[in-house]
Amino acid sequence: MTQIAEQVTEIIRWIFSSYSRVPRERRQGFDRDVRHPEWTRRLLDAMGRPDERVYNVTVTGSKGKGSHAILTAAMLQQMGVRVGLFTSPHLIDFLERIRLQGMPIPEEDFVRVGELVREAASALPVPADQYIGPVGLVAVMAARWYEEQGVEAAVYELGRGARHDDVNQVVHRGAIVAPIFGEHLDRLGPTWEDVVIAKMGILTEHTAWAALSGQPPLSRKVMAPFLTAFRAKGGEVLEVGNDVEWSWEDLDAEGHVKVRGPGFTAEIRVDERLVPYADNLAASAAAAHRVLRDLGRPSREIAVDLRGLALIGRLQRVRREPDVVIDGAIHALSAAYVRRFAETWRAAREGRGRVHLVLSLPDDKDADGVMRELAPLADRILFTETTNSALHFTRDLVALAATLGYAASHEANPHDAIRAALAEASRDDLVLLVGTQSFVGDALRHFDVPTGPIWTRAGEDGAPC
Repeated sequence: MTQIAEQVTEIIRWIFSSYSRVPRERRQGFDRDVRHPEWTRRLLDAMGRPDERVYNVTVTGSKGKGSHAILTAAMLQQMGVRVGLFTSPHLIDFLERIRLQGMPIPEEDFVRVGELVREAASALPVPADQYIGPVGLVAVMAARWYEEQGVEAAVYELGRGARHDDVNQVVHRGAIVAPIFGEHLDRLGPTWEDVVIAKMGILTEHTAWAALSGQPPLSRKVMAPFLTAFRAKGGEVLEVGNDVEWSWEDLDAEGHVKVRGPGFTAEIRVDERLVPYADNLAASAAAAHRVLRDLGRPSREIAVDLRGLALIGRLQRVRREPDVVIDGAIHALSAAYVRRFAETWRAAREGRGRVHLVLSLPDDKDADGVMRELAPLADRILFTETTNSALHFTRDLVALAATLGYAASHEANPHDAIRAALAEASRDDLVLLVGTQSFVGDALRHFDVPTGPIWTRAGEDGAPC
């Protein structure tokens, strides 16, 4: 290991040390009881409030936080903005979490800024039974680096919540809300309503506008009073399906999404990978419009080409002939994106080609929901596991598939499962590798996919550089 690699490893070890020093029982329970994001705010203050000198946008939700963040940052970059992108977790390389113009932070900068943040954090009087959240430490590093690098706008993906989320302590003018449903009930709950309330904490005293993707009815009902109060204080709400509309133009294997909202239109060129993300694209376009407007840039007509954008681990094509696509769907809602992609893929090929489905769904994931969405499209189903020994695969998913009327098989090793699917596939087929984030990482490693840049070579439709 090189010296700089050792230094990166040491900074990463330190990032998690604040969390691990606290007894396990003090870290378990609802976020509102055990998390103390105020320490992230105090650390930002101690660092000179670097977040206040960049135009920041934060993203919350249950499905699509990462894609909304990447899409918004990509649109801003194509419109000439120097933009930072903060996402979590990483898939392969920790440095993926902090990006500028789509590229990860250099190792040298990661170490240098990490040492600055460590020095400031060590001076804070954090009680022995509290901790600075690891993601909060990384967010402070990102804020400091973005200020140094002259970033004009930065997009931050929040964690599972918002109200008690460390990254939400970053002062942000804009908020993006992806669809919210009843998830993480053991941390944000115990009810679906509690989850929505936690995530609506994204609307802080500094937030001037919010862009919303379409929401489930229950979530929208719980959101209503928060949005009413936000508007009463002068906040602007841009809601897809209400204030913002989208339509397809010239859609085949690729086409244009036309977005119309208050004071702007956006024409977004996409390929079939982004077809399921129409709502996400519309919300991101609305967010990009507000950022551009507030930065004094032309914002009434947005025109971008996202065919070279890699939504890493999200409907990411990593090979052709056969087409191999990776996605992190772990429940019915996220699997619906994969289903819509597969339907578009088949329609574009007039029914030619088979679909091979490889699923990696640990015990805590919605195997039943994923199966109901994707099994009807599959000609072959293969269950696998991951190289992450911390995950548990004790359910008989082959039997579950049988109860739903589908034949399936099992291969524990993910790399052997991928090789088996490829051996069965012809050049005209589609191989879908779907499941938990650890499996996504395994699949990306299997094909040696670079996870650093979010942009690929133009015209390759998402194939890695």
